[in-house]
Amino acid sequence: MQYFKIGKFAASHGLTGELVLQHSLGKKTSLKGLEAIFLEEKKDSFLPHFIEEATVKSDTETYVKLEGINTKEAARRYTPKDVWLQEE
Repeated sequence: MQYFKIGKFAASHGLTGELVLQHSLGKKTSLKGLEAIFLEEKKDSFLPHFIEEATVKSDTETYVKLEGINTKEAARRYTPKDVWLQEE
């Protein structure tokens, strides 16, 4: 499988585990229709993380709430991490 990098989690946001995704997709996006993003746990080993909710912040940033991450502390473990999508 091929993956391509779309950006990184720059920061945690709020108290419920939301993350700020800085992306290079070139337009405002709420990642609509996307079930999962991938994080590289170790070299060439990608684990899916399922999107519970995503909200547009700006042209280059989207708030993302991932399944199973419900606190600011849990979210912090994901910053800064590169974010990848699976190629169709």
